[in-house]
Amino acid sequence: MEDPHPNSIVLRGIFFIKAYFVYVVLGLIVVRGLYRRYASPLRHIPGPFIASCTRGWKFWHVYRGHVETNFIELHRKFGPVVRSAPNEVSFASTAAAKDIFTSGKGFRKSDFYWVFPPPENPDIFTEVREWKHAQMKRFAVVPYSLSSMQKLTPSIEETERLLLQKIDRFTASPQAECDLGDWLHWFAFDVLGEVAFSCSFGFLEKGMDVEGAIKLIDDMQWYDGLIGQVPWLHYILRLNPLKPYVPFMGVSKPSLITRLAREELRKREQEGADLEVNQQDLMGQLLKAHAGSPDKFSKADVFSVAHGAIFAGSDSTASTMQSFFHLLLSHPSVYTRVVAEINEAQNAGKLSPMVQYQEAQDLPYFQACLKEAMRIRPAVGLNIERVTPPQGTEIGGANYPGGTTCAVNGWVLHRDKARFGQDADVYRPERWLEDNAKDMERYLFQFGGGSHLCIGRNLALLEINKLLPQLLREYHFKLVHPDRPLQYHSTFFVVQSGLKVFVERRSDPKA
Repeated sequence: MEDPHPNSIVLRGIFFIKAYFVYVVLGLIVVRGLYRRYASPLRHIPGPFIASCTRGWKFWHVYRGHVETNFIELHRKFGPVVRSAPNEVSFASTAAAKDIFTSGKGFRKSDFYWVFPPPENPDIFTEVREWKHAQMKRFAVVPYSLSSMQKLTPSIEETERLLLQKIDRFTASPQAECDLGDWLHWFAFDVLGEVAFSCSFGFLEKGMDVEGAIKLIDDMQWYDGLIGQVPWLHYILRLNPLKPYVPFMGVSKPSLITRLAREELRKREQEGADLEVNQQDLMGQLLKAHAGSPDKFSKADVFSVAHGAIFAGSDSTASTMQSFFHLLLSHPSVYTRVVAEINEAQNAGKLSPMVQYQEAQDLPYFQACLKEAMRIRPAVGLNIERVTPPQGTEIGGANYPGGTTCAVNGWVLHRDKARFGQDADVYRPERWLEDNAKDMERYLFQFGGGSHLCIGRNLALLEINKLLPQLLREYHFKLVHPDRPLQYHSTFFVVQSGLKVFVERRSDPKA
């Protein structure tokens, strides 16, 4: 019998695909990649060939954990404007970053952010809807203000005293090794517990990561930073409806911090609960804001903002303090000078038994060392992304089409030699004592920029400015391994380890 479709192109195509399925798929991937590279209006922008074809290039570098140094090298090779993904451009210029972060230009957050939890009720950092972000920030700006944070100084100082007690134990023997990085990390978390909920998480008291809560947060941020590069993977992984039925993807239990936050909110919601008792802490002030406008600032918003403060504020503050100490102790002349400044202030009666925020502001060389640490090793390691408005926009004198993702990295921006000098790659605190210091400070992106400037910066700076001079006044520190760099990897924040020191109590501040 004669074949009724002897020349069917469709059938021949089906047979060909079945016979060469793998090759067909690979061919389609290659064609798609080449199309994305050459058909894009960004095709004239230099960058790695693979990066212009697929986001897999960026995914791989984020997976390796040192994306910030990768982008430093990327810009050194290709210049100040680099195509870092098919529809993404990375900028190395602080002037370009100002263009991107300037309020009112119509930029929005990229899909990178919606991967971060909680998906059902985003916090200020993860909220991608501009109107909702602005609304939440309006209600949170007063609770997060410096004056509000300073009212919580007694709780912060109580945590400081506990840290000093713990560090004192390492002064008994000159050979006792203190992992200062861990203690600073635990301090940052416990302070956030006191500030947000008027309760400590117990990390300092127990001298450990209780229930692995900090490790869990780091793992979550590693997932968020990685999957945020290819957001559709989120549907297959964390948002997969089959997740509860797959053994290795089972629903995880809430962390210690989440449980305590929920319990504290539940207690304060109980009928007859006296909200005035804890109204000074962050959750109390947020509940007060909710009571004034429950339709615009819900209880779910209260939880997400207070809970988000722990996740965003603890790792970033700890990382900054760890960087400060490692850079300081790795440069003996700088260390000697900053200690001398603190000694002079102490001898002049300018420092309280517990160093106050404003007193630290009057230590110019200490402030220079702090700013230089934030410049050379910002707490955020991944790129900050924004998407251009539909009509397109101008950045750094060049036009970019609507829908283009614009990325900046603090580690790259802070090495802008046009802004920070020809020695921008070098740790030199003295630059902050020079005539152009005010101009440089405008281009520090440690806390982001524009309308999305980190709302928790006042708390972070309050903690840092109180604790670091206190430690430098009380103790003499020496690196156990002065020849080793600080170990780190970037999840979203720069997570560091290896800051081991010998500690000696300075009974005489003149010594």
